[in-house]
Amino acid sequence: MHVDELYDDSEPEDPSWASPYVDGAWGRTANPNTADGELQNLAAFGTGLTKLTGPRRTAARVVVWLILIGTAIAIIEGVVGIISTW
Repeated sequence: MHVDELYDDSEPEDPSWASPYVDGAWGRTANPNTADGELQNLAAFGTGLTKLTGPRRTAARVVVWLILIGTAIAIIEGVVGIISTW
């Protein structure tokens, strides 16, 4: 096998099988275990939510609000717990 055959770039790339999501801000897919990866995942999640319509959009909004309310309750409980120990 010739080396030229291994690295032949004459055929155009088909973007449908390329990387599933590359954010323009990073220009690459980030490691999901880093802050960049988490931000990129949140951006992809938000992009997916904006494309939903009908009952799926309503269900997604309910889930997001439940997550936000749960986070707020946990923060408030933590602050009250810290203050009550003083």
